Amino acid sequence: MISLGATTIGDRLAVLSARGPGFDQIRLVAALTVVAHHAWWGTNDVLYRFSGGFIQFGLFAVVIFFCVSGFLLAPGLARSGDLVRFAVNRSLRILPALFVVVIASMFVLGPALTTYSLADYFGSAELYLYLKNAVTLMSHYLPGVVRHGHEVQVNGPLWTLNIEVWSYAVLAAMSVAGFLRRRALTMITFALVYFIYVGLALSPSLHAACPQRLLDFIGLFVYFIAGTTLYLYRESIPFSGIGAAVAVGGALIGLASGLGAVAMPLCIPYVVICLGLSEVASRVPLKHDLSYGVYLIHSPRSYWRS
Repeated sequence: MISLGATTIGDRLAVLSARGPGFDQIRLVAALTVVAHHAWWGTNDVLYRFSGGFIQFGLFAVVIFFCVSGFLLAPGLARSGDLVRFAVNRSLRILPALFVVVIASMFVLGPALTTYSLADYFGSAELYLYLKNAVTLMSHYLPGVVRHGHEVQVNGPLWTLNIEVWSYAVLAAMSVAGFLRRRALTMITFALVYFIYVGLALSPSLHAACPQRLLDFIGLFVYFIAGTTLYLYRESIPFSGIGAAVAVGGALIGLASGLGAVAMPLCIPYVVICLGLSEVASRVPLKHDLSYGVYLIHSPRSYWRS
């Protein structure tokens, strides 16, 4: 269970040999939440209504992924600064399965769903633009794949992978610049990103002036860098069930009062990390992280949603 004493996150990591017992389970639940969001709930779910339109469960699940990634990826670079190993490991994690999904979408799913003739489908330049997804550069549509007269995004949730890769790139740059060795610099980075995120969320004019891709990046990277900051300050931050409960309460109050942007980056990463390091989330044993596979292959199911 989560400690109620003076144990720190660093103490808990030492006991667990630097691996949390519950992160795989948390990520799987988050992936299944995204599945439910696209298959049944849509954007107008209970969290969307509770937060006054600020966030829905699908995006909340993605936020969880970024909190976990920022926390789990920081240690390797903080210890060794080995960018080659970091890049190889991240590429092997993301690209092979992504390539399979993209090719299957182009040559199995697309031909099965297209309203074009097969000759027109395979002769369309739009089909081959879809290959950009294999390197996380987005192209959302396949030729002739429509529903109710409108083009359908095929594997639309892959947009988050591009932001994940950019987050890796920023973390690598921070490592080269020495930010991970001088943790105050990472804290300053988090504070800067946080205030930009809050400013964009609370100012409609700033939000409208900012490019959508930059909004998307800031909206997820703030949670990634929060996870990294929690790791770097692990020896100073209590590992506390009471603290996690207070953070949940703070997030709920923020969401209910229209200040979700203020509360969530400060509260949710801490809750996620405490759960991942506790025994609570590990009661369903998993030998492998299944979340990425679930996330990659789930989206076509939403095409058939009534």
